[in-house]
Amino acid sequence: MKTATAKACVILDGTLLPIDKITVDTPYYSGKHKRHGMNVQVLTFGRLLWASPALPGSTQDLTAAR
Repeated sequence: MKTATAKACVILDGTLLPIDKITVDTPYYSGKHKRHGMNVQVLTFGRLLWASPALPGSTQDLTAAR
């Protein structure tokens, strides 16, 4: 078990969940994806360990992960 734990890796990844918003809501606009959405970060280790609260789409992945 110690060997498997030492070699295992944890994956942190983010995704943009598309939403319907009007152009007035600029914090939710993702320039990378060219659409409005909510940014969610996910931490996995073979299964879901943690999911962040939904953040505005303009939030960068690194900032959201912190």
